[in-house]
Amino acid sequence: MVRSHFQVPFRGVQLHGTTTHSPSHSTPRTLALHGGGASSRLGYQPLLDFLAERSHASVAFDFAGQGESTSSMAASGLLDRAQQALAVVDFLQMPRPVSLIASSMGGHIACSLIEALAPPALVLYCPAAYEAAALEVPFGPAFQQVIRATSDFAASPAFDALERFEGRLLLVLGAEDAVIPRQVEDQYIRRARKARSVEVLLLDGAAHHLHAWLKDRPVEFAHVAQRVLAILEGTG
Repeated sequence: MVRSHFQVPFRGVQLHGTTTHSPSHSTPRTLALHGGGASSRLGYQPLLDFLAERSHASVAFDFAGQGESTSSMAASGLLDRAQQALAVVDFLQMPRPVSLIASSMGGHIACSLIEALAPPALVLYCPAAYEAAALEVPFGPAFQQVIRATSDFAASPAFDALERFEGRLLLVLGAEDAVIPRQVEDQYIRRARKARSVEVLLLDGAAHHLHAWLKDRPVEFAHVAQRVLAILEGTG
C-alpha cells in the first residue's frame, strides 16, 4: 500500500492531499470529501487504506482552512468547495467518471458534483444538505444564521441533483446522530429515484462522527468498509 502526497494551487490557497493505492493499481477512481468543523482527510485514512489493500485507489484532500491546507474556512463557502474538488480532480488528471465518498457537509458538495463527475457510485456518511441561500454565503456567522433558519430542507439543491443520479448509492447513518435532521436523511433515501441501487446502513449507537466511531470498532468498520468497496466496485 502506497500513500503519495500532493499539493494543488487554488486561488492563492495550497490544497494538501493524499493518493492511497496499491503498487499495481495507482490510478485513483474515487475522491473522498470530508466535512466541516475540525475534520480533515485523515479521518478517511483507515477506509482508504482498506480500499487500497484491495486494489482500489483513491484520493482525499483537505478543504481550504482545514487540515494541512492553507487559508481559513471563512474565506470560502459551499460553491467554492465544489470548485476545490474539481481543481484536485483536474490537477491529478483523474479519469472521469469519478466515484465520490463524502461525509456530513461533504455530502452536499458531492451531490453538487454529480453533473460534472458523473459518479458511478456515491458513498455518503451522515450527509448534510443546505438550502440555496447558503451556497454563496461565506462560512462563519452569516452561514450559521442561514442554516439555523432553515426549517424545510426538501428544496435543497443537493436533492435536486440527487434526483438525476443514476449510479449506486450507499448511505451510512448513525442511529444517534443529533446533527443531521431526520428529514434530511429521509430526503437522501427518497430522492435518489433514478439510482441503480440505494442501500442504507444504520449504525446502532453511533452519533454524527462516524469515522471516529468506526475506528474504535473493528467489526463494524470491516462490515461498512466491505459494503463501501462493493458499492464502489459494483460487485453487489
